Amino acid sequence: MTSRTVEEVQEINRELVLHNQWLTRKGGRKADLSFRDLSGMEIRNIRLSSAKLVGANLANAKLSGCDLAGAELFGADLEGADLTGANLMGADFRGANLHRAVLTDCVLRGADFRTDRATTDTLPKAAHKGPTVMTEARLERAVLCEANLTGCDLSGADLDEADLTGADLSQAVLLGVELSGAVLSNVKLGNTVLELSRLSADQQQYVRTRGGVVEPAYRPLPPIEAAKLLESHERWIETNGADGRRLDLEFRRIEGALLAARDLSGARLRRCCLKGADLARVRLDMADLSYCDLGGANLEQASLRGANLRRANLSRALMASCCLDAMPMVGGREWPTNLDGALLHDADLTNASFVSAVLRNADIGGSMTQGACFRGVDLGTVRRTQPGEGVVGPRERRRMRRFTTPVLQVKTQFGQFPTCDWSFGGLSLDLRKGRVTGEVPRRSATVTLLVGVDGHPGGDVPVSAILSGASTDRGTISFRFVKLEDELKGTLNLLIPPRYRLK
Repeated sequence: MTSRTVEEVQEINRELVLHNQWLTRKGGRKADLSFRDLSGMEIRNIRLSSAKLVGANLANAKLSGCDLAGAELFGADLEGADLTGANLMGADFRGANLHRAVLTDCVLRGADFRTDRATTDTLPKAAHKGPTVMTEARLERAVLCEANLTGCDLSGADLDEADLTGADLSQAVLLGVELSGAVLSNVKLGNTVLELSRLSADQQQYVRTRGGVVEPAYRPLPPIEAAKLLESHERWIETNGADGRRLDLEFRRIEGALLAARDLSGARLRRCCLKGADLARVRLDMADLSYCDLGGANLEQASLRGANLRRANLSRALMASCCLDAMPMVGGREWPTNLDGALLHDADLTNASFVSAVLRNADIGGSMTQGACFRGVDLGTVRRTQPGEGVVGPRERRRMRRFTTPVLQVKTQFGQFPTCDWSFGGLSLDLRKGRVTGEVPRRSATVTLLVGVDGHPGGDVPVSAILSGASTDRGTISFRFVKLEDELKGTLNLLIPPRYRLK
C-alpha cells in the first residue's frame, strides 16, 4: 500500500464528506477522485454513487458495502480490490482492471464492462491502460442482469450462482469460468469463447439453442519458430537466465511432438492448446499452464512439480506415473502444484503423485486412480462428475485402467473362459470363447476364480470376487475382486509396462 501523508488522507476524506452532502442535497459537491492513488485504502460502506474515479488506482482497496451506483471507474485499476456486497449498478468499468477483484454478492445490473482500449489509451494518467480485464475475478452470486460484457476477458472468473439474465457476452472469453448454478436466461452470445464441458446439462442445452459459442482462436506455432524458442528456453535454464529467453506464449497451438522429453521448466504457456500433444517425460516444473487445453495429451512420466494448472482441461489425458508433487523451495518451504478447478474427466492417473497439491474444485470424474498418491491433499472439495451430468457417486467410474492384453485364462465353477479385459480391480470374461459347464451364479454372488496366464510358470492364482454384471448381447460377465492379494498383484504387475504397475 502506498504511504500517504496526513494531509493527503485528510483531503480524500474531505472529498468523501462533500460528496455525501451533495447526494443528500445539503450543499457539497460531486466527488472527483480521478487519477488519484487510493490503493489499499479502507473505504467501506461509503456512499460514492455517481462519483468520478476515472483512471484511479484502487488496487487492493477495501470497498466492501460501498454504494458506487453509476460511478465512473473508466480506466481504473481495481486489481485485488474487495467490493463484496457493493452496489455497482450502472457503473462504468470500461477499460478497468478487475484482475482477482472480489465482487461477491455485488449488484452490477446494467454495468458497462466493454473493452474500450482506444479511449483509455488517451488517458496518459490512468492507472490502467488497455482493454477491460476481469480475469480470475470473484463474482459469486453477483447480479449482472443486462450488464455489457462485450469483449471482456473473464478467464478463470468465478460466476457460481451469478444472475446473467440479459447480459451481453458477445466476443467475451470465458476459459476456465465456473458457472455452477448461474442464470443464463436471455444471455447474448456471439463469438463467445465458452467451455461447454464446464456447464450443467441444462445450461449446455440452453446455450446450444442460442448459438454463438466458438472455439478459442489459437494461432499455430510453426515448427521452425518453435525449435528456436525451445532452444532459447533451454539456454535460459542452463545459464540460470544469463542467456537465452524464457518460453512465453499465449493462445498458441503447439504441436506436441516438438516438446516430448524436453525441459520446459518455468515456461509460460497460459491459454495454449496442447490437445493430444505428446508430452511424455517432459519437465514442466514451475511452468504456467493455467487454462490450457491438454485434453487427451500424453503426460506419462512427466514432471509438473509446482506447476500452475489452474482451470486447465486435462480430460482423457494420459498421466500414468506423472509427478505433480509440491516443488521444494529454499528454506524448507514447498510450492504446491495448483490444479484448482482443473478438469480431469476420464484421465489416466495410474500411479501419479499429487503430494501436497491443490485440488480445490478439481473434477476427477471417471478418472483411473489406482496407485495414485494424494498424500497431504485436501480431497474435501474434489468433484467426481461427468460433462453435463450430475455427481457420479462416492466412487469414480472406471477407477482402474483396463488391459485387453495379454489375455488371461480364468477357471470358474461354471467353466473356463478367456478375459475380455482386466484390471487390478476386477475382470470381464468372454463366455462365447469358452464352454459353460455349470450354473452361472447370480449377481452379487461371491465366487473363487483361478487366474492364469498362458506359459506363466507360477500356475493359477486364486482370488475371491463378486459377480458385478453381465451382458447377454456381448456374451460377457464381469467380476470385482473382493481384495487384491499380493500374489495376484505381483502376477499382474509382470504383464504390464512399469508405469502402470502397482506398488
